Amino acid sequence: MKTRLPKDTLVVSFTVWVFLCISCLSAEVYRIGLPNGLEIEAEVAKNKQKGLQGRRFLCSVCGMIFIYNKEGYYGFWMKDTLIELGIVWINENGKIVHIVRDAKPCIINRVFSMEDCKVYYPVAPAKYVLEVNPEALAGVEVGMKVRFFPALN
Repeated sequence: MKTRLPKDTLVVSFTVWVFLCISCLSAEVYRIGLPNGLEIEAEVAKNKQKGLQGRRFLCSVCGMIFIYNKEGYYGFWMKDTLIELGIVWINENGKIVHIVRDAKPCIINRVFSMEDCKVYYPVAPAKYVLEVNPEALAGVEVGMKVRFFPALN
């Protein structure tokens, strides 16, 4: 005897599938080749203030790239970020100018206020900032170059 799914179940399943596909396609993603051979799938930060706040998990080869119009000393903090991150500042030529390997979460609550959240700044101007799992930065040093796919201007 064949079991048939109710029509409503099929419609709901299809609707959810379409929504998920559109969500995946709407996120702009770059592949970033690190000098240690890893390729990071980096989602472009749509909201530079929020970044990876609230995320409970980041895969070992996933990240977020922040793209600025010009080079500058862009500071990053870990307010309401739930996971430890590595932060890499990259100049317009793809050269790594600064690395923070262990940016710790800073959850705002009754114990910690916004003043308790450390702000991380680069020592040289950067046009791109990449947030990744700290383990992805093994063997990566300041002065090395990254590759962007597709190329960034």
